[in-house]
Amino acid sequence: MNYDFEIEKTVNEIKNRGAKRVLLQFPEGLKPFSLQVVEQLKEKLPNIEFLISTEPSWGACDIAEDEATTLKVDLIIHYGHTPYTWYYPKFPTVFIEVRSNLYISDQQIANLKSLLEEKYKARRVSITSTIQHVHLIKQLATKLQGFDVLVGKPSSPFMYDGQILGCDYKSALNVEADVYLNISGGLFHALGVGLATGKPVIKVDPYTGRNEDLTSEVYKILKVRYGKIMKALDAKTWVIIQGVKTGQNRPLMVKYFEKKLKERGYKVFVITNRSLSKDTLRNIDNDEVDTFVVTSCPRLPIDDLYDYEKPVLTPGEAKMIISGNLDKYIFPW
Repeated sequence: MNYDFEIEKTVNEIKNRGAKRVLLQFPEGLKPFSLQVVEQLKEKLPNIEFLISTEPSWGACDIAEDEATTLKVDLIIHYGHTPYTWYYPKFPTVFIEVRSNLYISDQQIANLKSLLEEKYKARRVSITSTIQHVHLIKQLATKLQGFDVLVGKPSSPFMYDGQILGCDYKSALNVEADVYLNISGGLFHALGVGLATGKPVIKVDPYTGRNEDLTSEVYKILKVRYGKIMKALDAKTWVIIQGVKTGQNRPLMVKYFEKKLKERGYKVFVITNRSLSKDTLRNIDNDEVDTFVVTSCPRLPIDDLYDYEKPVLTPGEAKMIISGNLDKYIFPW
């Protein structure tokens, strides 16, 4: 396995809490390792009953509290995240970070330096990372000699300097750089950095050993998003979607949008949802509805609902319309 699931820490937490029945929750990318983790835990705790949740888990905003209550477990072990910025579960929960054991090679760093110097002539460089690779920030910063390396402070005391979430980019936004580097696999987090900062973004991928400039991809997404915004400018009937999951339920945000939109003379409806999809929208959509605003997760309009036939906006995009200021793209909130 390329990850440290901190088996000893998990065992000690279970023993110290006197748990007998434990629910293990893994995000999508780590679910394939779940059976191996249970095998290792059972070797040390043969009398403990372990259950694996296969429900979708997209972040620390999505702790399986309802599931744990229904199953009458004593403890949740949540893998792959630190506690969420705006919500901490009421159900007994242990967070296991699951750091990777990957590294960034000298060759990859040399290629990165060339890209920064030749393409962007960059001097000030920001480094961010997901929690799995946050320990690589210092390694990369040390080897980027000749650059002014910036590692921003996060919004939460639960997070590390330079750490970002799919909906929280304060570590990037708290610094001003020429180019933003993000240590991660896939596209999800690095694209978010680009949308939030509006600056060139390069993904430093420790899985492939490659550096990928995603600036043009961010620009393509922005063109789509501004198309949605421009179409929503003519909207008369708005539907605000309120999350039902505890960590995604933002009643104050819903009330804010409801108030501001009604002040502008729009008709406003509030609906609730636990797991949003195109089918969910189509089931309630009709000829009167013009625009939807998602308050549960700002990544849903960007990643999953971008091609829905009507505008589905993030909170930041809705704020742009309410304020009348379309010059600066706001992401995520």
